[in-house]
Amino acid sequence: MRLFSCVIAACAVLSLSGCVTQPKPDYSSFFDHQPRSILVVPPANKTTAVDAPAVFLTTVSAAFAERGYYVFPVFLVQDILNDLGATDEGAIAAIPPEKFKEVFGTDSILYVTITDWATSYIVVASNIIVGAEYRLVDADTGAVLWTGKQKVVHDSGGGGGGGGLIGALVAAAVNAAITATTVQYRPIAIQANDMAASQSGYGIPAGPYHPEFQKDRGQFK
Repeated sequence: MRLFSCVIAACAVLSLSGCVTQPKPDYSSFFDHQPRSILVVPPANKTTAVDAPAVFLTTVSAAFAERGYYVFPVFLVQDILNDLGATDEGAIAAIPPEKFKEVFGTDSILYVTITDWATSYIVVASNIIVGAEYRLVDADTGAVLWTGKQKVVHDSGGGGGGGGLIGALVAAAVNAAITATTVQYRPIAIQANDMAASQSGYGIPAGPYHPEFQKDRGQFK
């Protein structure tokens, strides 16, 4: 009975992990500068997954382009940064915003930090977790226009099976091992970006190429 209670408690903690309240962003600077274009630099990586930045970079553009902004082609940007010698996140972070304006002609720069990129195993369940922090900066002044944070926990399932709790644990371990090799992180990263960019009151206001441009400002007060 005590073991069963521990299982329930662990599952309860898991179910609450995605319900994190974010502080309300201040949009005054955003509307003062009103960017029309966004340059996404290669993501910084706080995880141990060495492939995370390359995969994540392929998922960012669509979410912000769909909000009505011109988003510079991410791999063209990466190639030009490599030619300039900015081949790692430290070198990229050291580039002043106005240099991006000079080289690319962009209005704003989007910096992304990958905070979560892992498979977790809790009792009889396994989960794929992708999390990121976002910071949009004005290319002329360096002013922060918008910040966001998002984490998506993908329930990759557990195991039932016979044999009671021990049987369930064994089945879950086998299922989790299979999931870790077959579930791709990219669709989960796409979901995280979509949620970060479009969440009402917390995402990025509609841009000049979106039909809601200047009509949705009330959501972001």
